[in-house]
Amino acid sequence: MMRNIDALSTIISNVGDSTLSIINLLNLCEVRKIFLKKCFGPHHVVGDFCNKYLYITNSYNCTVSKYDLILDMIIDTVYVGSHPCHLVLNKRNGLLYVSNEDSNSISVVDAKKMAIQAQIPVGEMPHDLKLSIDGSRLYVCNFKTNTLSIINTLTNERERNVYVNSNPYHMNLSSDGEHLYIVNTNFSSLRKGSITILNAKELKVEDKIEIGKTPMDIAWGVNEDYFYVTDMELNEVLILNKKDKRVIDRIKVGKMPLSIEVDKQKKHLIASNIGDNTISIIDLKRCYLLKNIKVGKEPTGILCM
Repeated sequence: MMRNIDALSTIISNVGDSTLSIINLLNLCEVRKIFLKKCFGPHHVVGDFCNKYLYITNSYNCTVSKYDLILDMIIDTVYVGSHPCHLVLNKRNGLLYVSNEDSNSISVVDAKKMAIQAQIPVGEMPHDLKLSIDGSRLYVCNFKTNTLSIINTLTNERERNVYVNSNPYHMNLSSDGEHLYIVNTNFSSLRKGSITILNAKELKVEDKIEIGKTPMDIAWGVNEDYFYVTDMELNEVLILNKKDKRVIDRIKVGKMPLSIEVDKQKKHLIASNIGDNTISIIDLKRCYLLKNIKVGKEPTGILCM
């Protein structure tokens, strides 16, 4: 494995300066910065740790890159759609699914060969995407058309679009695969943001919870009794009680928090703050901010090892 990366590492993609920051969660510091090619704009990163690869969406030049963690370098790059944002790796079929925000499509890429297999049209401005637990379905948030696209990964065809309220941006799937929790953000002070709860099998909206001002992303804690939601306008992580459907606490973080993830040991929450180029490390048990760590410019994606 590449130096400075171990089980206590987190990788941050910094879209503004085309770098990856390696964070050590034990020492709470950036231990290394990986400089990619100029004007790549890495938005999101996923790992295939069995084969020691990272896959990176490069928003600025419309590509996905394959990074070899042993050789410590990019070994292949493929052009996808316009302004790729998120990606997932389906380990059942070895395919990457990439959301292209400006071309309203999902690119299907053979991860081994780094070759395009299909282009699937979806709604306008697709952003986040998630796989079902069995990998048979891909869910895609379409920000501009207020829908969720459902793609059959066996045929790589879109099955349907489902209305999921205004501006769906990021989402998370429950551990049993039964429900999707979709963050409906907003960029207007006239209304609140919300969380839409969708039955992932029946594809029906079951509930909508108003929360914050500009919610952006959602993560679980040690269990799924509580949600943790970044709010870009409030500069906070909001803690939502699932049963009562209300905010029970809030944690001040850096400026304009975007993404949020929980580490594999379920000890830390990590939030990326694009307003001051930091990540916030939160003690999950005590719900306490441990430290804001300076990283690259405009940190977006978070990959916990």
